[in-house]
Amino acid sequence: MKSKYQIFHRKQDIGRRISLLHREETLSIGVLAQESGEALASAIESLSTYANWPLHVLMYEEQGRIPELRLRFPFVTFIVFSLPATFGAMANAMANECYTTFFYLIRSDLRCDVFDTTEAIELLHRSDKPAAVTPFLENRNHEPIPVIQAPMLKDGLIDPVPFFATKEISPTLYPYLGLGIYERALFQRLRGFDEQIEGDYWQILDFGLRSWLYGYPIFNLPSLSCRFHHKQSIIEDRSLREGLKRLHTKALAVRQMNGKNYPKRAGKYHDPHVHAEVKKRLALYKTDFQQLVDQWQAPGDVL
Repeated sequence: MKSKYQIFHRKQDIGRRISLLHREETLSIGVLAQESGEALASAIESLSTYANWPLHVLMYEEQGRIPELRLRFPFVTFIVFSLPATFGAMANAMANECYTTFFYLIRSDLRCDVFDTTEAIELLHRSDKPAAVTPFLENRNHEPIPVIQAPMLKDGLIDPVPFFATKEISPTLYPYLGLGIYERALFQRLRGFDEQIEGDYWQILDFGLRSWLYGYPIFNLPSLSCRFHHKQSIIEDRSLREGLKRLHTKALAVRQMNGKNYPKRAGKYHDPHVHAEVKKRLALYKTDFQQLVDQWQAPGDVL
């Protein structure tokens, strides 16, 4: 079931409204609130200084007094969920409501040290049509976080292996923590994040797998650099959750031989109902999971 939310739109001057009437803005920023009160307000103030892009704050009601926030930040659009929502639900809402060519998902507990969106947008325009471009991340001590993920299958479970990012553009299996710049139209063609899967990590992994298997890569870009200004360590919650069979069947129930796709059993995490969905979408797969593993470029390899 879709999460319920309300939208409180930002105020725009009449000149800007007229100038945008017949064209689409390039980029908007979606800030996922990890804090409340003055900490959230401080994050909004900080993020609003980076660029003149529309700013959206995604949060739920208990995280702040909405009338006060709107009065303090009239230039911000607030997307407010009635109850705490998954990352995927918030990201999908951002894609539905932002009306820009690209959107950048970040978090309120991050500060952006390098905010060069030009290179990221150029990369998203490449002929291989990346599904997302992800940022380089550091902890509060400016130590790098292993944001590069390589595909691996372990005892029937897709269990990506983490690597530290390099100073080069590097492929990564999924956007770490979901952070990154997405092309809105492609994101929606890929059906966004699957809200039938529980757990933020598994929703994000599923999106990354679908992107790569459908032929749309994901890259980490050093010129996007953010820092967790209060956190020393960041841990993904990879505990097993409802929807694992759904994820694994979509990722593993296809085998490509001689350029042709065939349905197969997904192994121990197989869901026959999802298998029927996969059969209908066989033509969308440009590769299979095993080929993805075999052809994967380790960090540092030239693209």
